[in-house]
Amino acid sequence: MKVVFITPVTPYKENMGGPSGHPYHLMMERPDNIDVTVYSYNNNNLSAEVIRQVEQELRVEIRLLKQPKWLQWIIRLHLTFIRLFLKYPINYYIRLGKKDCAEVRNQPPDLLWVYSQEFSGILKQFKELKRLHTVPDCYSLHFYRRLGKRRTLSNMKEYWRVVTNYSKHYRMERDYDDSANIVYHLVGEEDKNFLLEINPKLNTHFIRHPRYEIAKPQKRIHFSSPKIKLLIAGRCDFYMQQEADLLNEELIQNSEELRSHYMITFLGKGWEMHVEALRNVEYEVNHIKFAPDYIEEICKHDIQITPISVGTGTKGKVLDALANGLLVIGTPYALENIAVENGVSCIEYHHPSEVVDILKSIPEDVEAYERMAERGRVQVLTNHERRLISEQLFKI
Repeated sequence: MKVVFITPVTPYKENMGGPSGHPYHLMMERPDNIDVTVYSYNNNNLSAEVIRQVEQELRVEIRLLKQPKWLQWIIRLHLTFIRLFLKYPINYYIRLGKKDCAEVRNQPPDLLWVYSQEFSGILKQFKELKRLHTVPDCYSLHFYRRLGKRRTLSNMKEYWRVVTNYSKHYRMERDYDDSANIVYHLVGEEDKNFLLEINPKLNTHFIRHPRYEIAKPQKRIHFSSPKIKLLIAGRCDFYMQQEADLLNEELIQNSEELRSHYMITFLGKGWEMHVEALRNVEYEVNHIKFAPDYIEEICKHDIQITPISVGTGTKGKVLDALANGLLVIGTPYALENIAVENGVSCIEYHHPSEVVDILKSIPEDVEAYERMAERGRVQVLTNHERRLISEQLFKI
């Protein structure tokens, strides 16, 4: 089966300058009879050397596409305000040139596979082909959820940015091609349902997100002593800030009971104020802005708290933590679309005060929570296994 894959970012083993990890791991252990040619705009600016390495790892050929001249001029002349006057998001208007279209058709592919919500316009150039559109989540759902989170809308400018983007993505998703020869692939079940409310005629499929890399050999799950190592990973931005602020307040209020049992590490940018506030009440706190080897770093910890305020799809950092043996304590948005069960293989919380209660109970029965972390690892390695996910994808 010959597949042509078109993407804004070149696949890579982790997210680098965009969502490059998901397509990489979808292809990594695909069935042997799937031959893939990748056409990439390389918006994540991978070097020629890294691209050659990816070609070998994925057994693919990568051909680079040039950005349309009109988009180059908009960026060069700082005319991005033009987006405000467009009906759809600006990348929707990107199309393959005549030469590239002819090259794709001349192969010819059994399947045209396109990655990214906004490349639906490219799909419309190939109506005669069987097409697979990996969305992978519903953008309008993301902005819809943000409208319900006060701390993600810090000022009127940000509010109108969210409203404008919601309108543009809603219109784009409403106008997705609903022909019989196109299938939509999402990694979020609520994303799929929301998309079908907008455009009920679409042929949509929810398929779990493949896990990324795991440490080899797998870490032995045994919580650290005398202090258990807590990890909060990710950038402090609108995805996490509201819940992270509330969690920090609870940790500060309960510092006398918790600080002797836990060491806290923040991995990512923007956590300076949280770190300082916790240090002021005598927690042992580390702040790592960037880890050269992310998986190696997270494996040094026992528990990951993921206070995601808003989001859609599946959270890669949560999958990474679970697959590498960390006990994950997270909000419903952090844990959605992951094959784990609250109280059995993870812990879901709805208010930060619940996290404090959990943290107080862990030192009293460490082995029970270690077993929970082990069950979480088994569930993710089984149900998010790359070969399984890839087979499910190409079967549709």
